[in-house]
Amino acid sequence: MAPRLRDERLAWLAVRDELNRRARRGPKAAIMRLLGAMPLGGTVRDVDEDRRTGVMMRYSLAVQDVAQLLRPEEREVLRESGQVPPWFLEAVTRRYRELRRFR
Repeated sequence: MAPRLRDERLAWLAVRDELNRRARRGPKAAIMRLLGAMPLGGTVRDVDEDRRTGVMMRYSLAVQDVAQLLRPEEREVLRESGQVPPWFLEAVTRRYRELRRFR
């Protein structure tokens, strides 16, 4: 029998791919690629990967916070189908922006 995962982890697994796509886009990443911004001894890929890692870390914190707001019936759907409610990603985006202000 597989170990029971926490609801926060299940929510992260449900939205991780979409958030990873979002982390890959954005004007900052595009500008760095166009201008070839590089730290000494590094590459654009290194800079972009570091930026994306920071973005994903903040997204993971946002998912954890927003998962606390799930109602019991939404948690049950998450456990059964691996789907988050329609409002979830928008709430994660709002929380992500709040967290980004405090970096």
